[in-house]
Amino acid sequence: MPLNEIPAFFHPEIRRLIDSALEEAWLELREDSPADELMARRKLATTIVALAAIGETDPAKLKKFALHATRASRRGTETAIRKPARARAVSASA
Repeated sequence: MPLNEIPAFFHPEIRRLIDSALEEAWLELREDSPADELMARRKLATTIVALAAIGETDPAKLKKFALHATRASRRGTETAIRKPARARAVSASA
């Protein structure tokens, strides 16, 4: 995330920390080959910025929690997409 997209109310040091945590998290998440890379990066960014806004400044924690939130939201979306297909298959076989 370019520094100019991080909210201006953060101290410059925190803005750099956010940018660094986002880039590290993205390098790891990219290995998962997310279907929608833009949405995955946005989820990482919003999670990291939200955590920084409430005072979290540990880069390892920012990365860990952002990856967890992004992966969990993706699993939830994939499950929601697959469920109707299973429900149709069960209905058709009944």
